[in-house]
Amino acid sequence: MSTGMGEKGRLRRFGLIGYPLGHSLSPLIHERIMAVMGLPGEYRLYELEPESMSNELPKLFATLDGFNCTIPHKEAIIPYLKGLAPSASLYGAVNTVHERTGYNTDGAGFASCNVPMQGRKVCVLGAGGVARVLTMEAVRARSTGIYVLARNAERAERLVHEVKEKGYDNIHAVKRGDDQAMDCEVLLNGTPVGMWPDVGGVPITDRQLRSAKIVFDTIYNPSATRLVLQAKTRGLWAKGGLQMLFEQALASQKIWNPEVNLADFRDELEQAQKQLAREVLQNSPIKLVLTGFMGSGKTHVGRALAMAMSLPFLDLDEQITKDAGQSITEIFSSRGEEAFRKLEREAFLDQIYRPGAMVLATGGGTLMQEGMVESLRQYQALIIHLDVPLEVALQRIGDDQNRPLILGDKMEVRNLFERRRPMYEAAADLTVPALGEVVQVVEAIMTAFGWNA
Repeated sequence: MSTGMGEKGRLRRFGLIGYPLGHSLSPLIHERIMAVMGLPGEYRLYELEPESMSNELPKLFATLDGFNCTIPHKEAIIPYLKGLAPSASLYGAVNTVHERTGYNTDGAGFASCNVPMQGRKVCVLGAGGVARVLTMEAVRARSTGIYVLARNAERAERLVHEVKEKGYDNIHAVKRGDDQAMDCEVLLNGTPVGMWPDVGGVPITDRQLRSAKIVFDTIYNPSATRLVLQAKTRGLWAKGGLQMLFEQALASQKIWNPEVNLADFRDELEQAQKQLAREVLQNSPIKLVLTGFMGSGKTHVGRALAMAMSLPFLDLDEQITKDAGQSITEIFSSRGEEAFRKLEREAFLDQIYRPGAMVLATGGGTLMQEGMVESLRQYQALIIHLDVPLEVALQRIGDDQNRPLILGDKMEVRNLFERRRPMYEAAADLTVPALGEVVQVVEAIMTAFGWNA
């Protein structure tokens, strides 16, 4: 078995250039790969502003054994290189450099995800380096038509022109709201919309998602974006970009270390990839906010999910009673519902504003308050709706005296449920049926995020 030690165990130096690079996971991934394969080396971030490339690149060429390249340098670096490998020529973009030759391993990473595009109409979101890869892979998959939707119309037109020059004619640049972009079966996101820390973004309209059957998001942080979670809620084939990131990094390491036989380490590498989703959460913390009608299991599921993910857990109703020194029923009775909602709002926002990851179980009416969902979108939080039929919720609740809203007329409770349920669905990034055992619901959530893949 090859040890991959290289030149007598010399510490080799690699890195990533781009701007900005504040939340890149590349060092974590590459150092994990090198450790598995026994490669002595380091991997660092080199934040390179576009105007400094001509001064800084010669230094990196001289001191690094190889480096990766990301936004905004994937195309801009080409004039500084001696040549392009076929992969970089095909995509018109570079993400890996070795001995001043440009390569592109994004295609290999994307291909590993097996996105079903053949015979389907594809919409590519974005027109940058990664969108170029997605577009050419859609061509290679014999898609029936490709529609490029990008904020920069000039770049979109340029990408379309370049693809047509390669012999593929059924490709078009479209604008947001264009009917052709609205009817695509496959959505491929090559934009940063929805990436941590701005996890509240979604790069498409609800109408576009309704027509889709396949969704792939190149964003890997969080491991499942709002786009991916919403697609999974609809039962669509949906996947985030973590596998693509890992596989393209692996392909880069193979270019830099051709003496290594990857097959010798396949089991260990697969295990390293499985751990990535959890490590993404630890490095870029998000809050998981559970919502749903009373009796949906938010507290039990939240506590079990937090334990499975080694995260802090907080039940908002428990926090309110602790802060107020009264039970929920006592607060309603002595101060009224309006006073309770004020306490609820203050306790909720206090938790959301705190840094770090956590699982937060809310009350059934918490996110129904005006502006609460909008507040969540400004922070690193995603909303999970635990959905149960009213009859199941009522059976679970029984005669719980700590739930003042169920102590009145049962018809009023039904009306409340029917009023709130569509509001939960509209607010949620992920809706999970919560009829089964707690462990099953937790597994469904973790699977959606790729945490137990």
